[in-house]
Amino acid sequence: MPHRRRRKKKSRYADARTEEGQQVQREAAFAAIRALYVESLPLWRVCGRAYCRRHHTCKGDGRACLQQGWPLMPKRVQEQAFVLVRRGGPRRLRSATHKEWALRGFPPSNFVH
Repeated sequence: MPHRRRRKKKSRYADARTEEGQQVQREAAFAAIRALYVESLPLWRVCGRAYCRRHHTCKGDGRACLQQGWPLMPKRVQEQAFVLVRRGGPRRLRSATHKEWALRGFPPSNFVH
């Protein structure tokens, strides 16, 4: 039986060497980190939507909920969320790129506002 050659998968960030590619990669990393903050914080407690409070999770626009709910969270909860995001959120997700991994160490003020 002949051996089949595998095709190499094209990376989503194949153009990361260009300026535009780096910007795309950075924006994708920011979006992933914001999603981790939305998962890590109990934003449903301060949400006005009954669906979010009933299901104990944010089901609306995560970016808007994060901007609205971040100042209402106690400092202790904010610090716990930062530690949790550094580890990959509640599901311990690995970072997609090295840039995302590096940006997870930055303070939350870069991603919230």
